[in-house]
Amino acid sequence: GRRCRPSEGAMLSSMATVLRSVCVSGGDAGESSPSSLSQQSAPRFVPQQSAQPSSTQHRAMGPITMYRQEEPALDFSTFNDDDEIASSAAPAAAAVAAAAGQPEPEVSSQGPVSVSTRIEYAALPRGRAQDIFGIVTLQAEAVDAASPGAEQRQPLDLMCVLDVSGSMTGEKLELVKKAVRFVIEESHSTDRVSIVTFTSEAARPLRLCRMDGQGKSEAIASTYRLCAGGGTSIASGLEAAMQVAERRRHRSPVSAILLLTDGQDGSSARGYASMLARAQRAGCSLYAFGFGADHDSRLLSDLAEQAQTPFTFVEDVGQIGAAFAGAVGGLASVVAQNVKVVLDCQATVKAVHTPFAVSREGKRVVIEIPDLLAGERRDVLVELSVPEETGAIHETRLLRASAQYFGLAAGAVAQTQAVDMVLQRTTSDEPQPEMEPDEEVVSQRHRVEVAQTLQDATAHGDAGRFQDAQQLLAAQAAKMKGSKKRSAVSEGLVLELEDAQNRMQSRSSWQNGGSAELRDAMQMHRMQRTTNMSMSSACTNEKRSKAMYLTKGQQEWVSKA
Repeated sequence: GRRCRPSEGAMLSSMATVLRSVCVSGGDAGESSPSSLSQQSAPRFVPQQSAQPSSTQHRAMGPITMYRQEEPALDFSTFNDDDEIASSAAPAAAAVAAAAGQPEPEVSSQGPVSVSTRIEYAALPRGRAQDIFGIVTLQAEAVDAASPGAEQRQPLDLMCVLDVSGSMTGEKLELVKKAVRFVIEESHSTDRVSIVTFTSEAARPLRLCRMDGQGKSEAIASTYRLCAGGGTSIASGLEAAMQVAERRRHRSPVSAILLLTDGQDGSSARGYASMLARAQRAGCSLYAFGFGADHDSRLLSDLAEQAQTPFTFVEDVGQIGAAFAGAVGGLASVVAQNVKVVLDCQATVKAVHTPFAVSREGKRVVIEIPDLLAGERRDVLVELSVPEETGAIHETRLLRASAQYFGLAAGAVAQTQAVDMVLQRTTSDEPQPEMEPDEEVVSQRHRVEVAQTLQDATAHGDAGRFQDAQQLLAAQAAKMKGSKKRSAVSEGLVLELEDAQNRMQSRSSWQNGGSAELRDAMQMHRMQRTTNMSMSSACTNEKRSKAMYLTKGQQEWVSKA
């Protein structure tokens, strides 16, 4: 009740200024990261509201206030507060859950996925053994935007994990907020979105909320409340998102965690493998986005490799929205999940070149692919030993390929028709076929070789052996330029190698975006999937490799962003 003396008033004013600066401080000068992920098993979680409404309560927006990191930690047990999924989405979600118990499906050619094969050479003389390459191609049917019912798609559960550390202050955070708002605005009323943020600790500004009119208002308001400041603990953010995914009471047919960061987490990556295994059990894919040159590209690309998704490097911050839109546009167009490609082989299989899980039992090879987007293609390159074949043999069947998958539109497991990979055999007195390799097979060989070359060059770059990396990249480019069969795909891959060489001129160019760009390209070519067509301003040529993989559905989302 007494009047403050002038000295006390000045001190109180100074304290208020310090408190007001909590949410607007820039830089990561005060970052502190855990020494291992095991120490992050129960990361401190910061609530953003005094109470979370249940799915049956009115979701009125409160006043927009800045989030504070000093409030008491929330128990993860409160994370079962997700909104109920729309009644129209419930049958699809139930079908996904029940798919594992379905009997062997009937073979059909009417589903959204087809299988085909090609072989390096159409024919070989009898009595001659040779190693050759072939490809088994999965093609998902494209969705025509103008066709009836094209607007209908599978509901999404999206957990956006956003870095709001001090280095995100300013334009970067504003662009991320804008990108998230775009996704919210484009969401259907059957979709659900949650927002998790992290500095040195995690927070959850938005529970898993259905994107009807009221939910969108709540979600958009939560983006305006975000502010930057503090350190970077990716592990804490992922753990909080994992808890959202695991504790939700309902699950939509397609679920994903989208991780966006511009910083480095000093904690050990040993615990991330268990997190990714948990995400898989929870039915979630994980997409990693690295902003700017200072993020931990090695960690993020390793996460993407284990998650079997692309790693997206956003070098120019203005491209954040396009990358985010492309990823969500892909998720919105998933047509098949739990794809199993079965190869029953008659010839000896020397190698199967694919980034996906491969198992063998006798002469049967099974490749497991998590999902397929509408219009997407996946190629499995196989290396085979062709036997001599004597006598009156006119053809040799090398393998029979088929695929089993869960079709989201039908809500059931489906089986493609089997197709054979057959090699014609000729005699010495017959006209011999031209020994020109098949263009498609050559293109896929080049894709696999370039991905491996980029991986090897990356290892050299990490070790500071930039001259060795340059030689490796130059040798692969020269080999491809000398190939008799050069397709548009091969030309695009050569440009990829030339850009990689420029990125590895020195330690400076490697650390300032080179490492991230090579890892982005390496994972993209392995997975045959990307999230955008944006070309960095640092590129020295008109490389167009991303156009090889971006689907029509993704392009539509990117164009709107």
